Amino acid sequence: MTAAATGRDALAGTVARVTADVPGVAFLRPGLADLVRGAARTGPPRAAGRAPAGVRVARASGAEPWEVDVQIVVHRGHRALTVARAVRDAVTAALAGTAPGAQVTVTVTNAL
Repeated sequence: MTAAATGRDALAGTVARVTADVPGVAFLRPGLADLVRGAARTGPPRAAGRAPAGVRVARASGAEPWEVDVQIVVHRGHRALTVARAVRDAVTAALAGTAPGAQVTVTVTNAL
């Protein structure tokens, strides 16, 4: 695994942990592969070299800021906009030291 991929995976893991701690977040939106695997998964919850479901971290070049896309499902009874802003602020603060200037986008995909 390259240093860039390792850095990207570390950022994605940080984003996933910080997002899960924000009040109102039910969970990160699972990807298709996670849905297909579902309960039949026998290995670790996250395969090596694979970003957590609902988190995409990328950058066009080494000099540009990271682009972070987070897709969440909120708990019913919470305002989606308030939760999305709280996630964006928490992720931005968590990445300030390791990825200053990161562009964080949060999408609410559902409520339950």
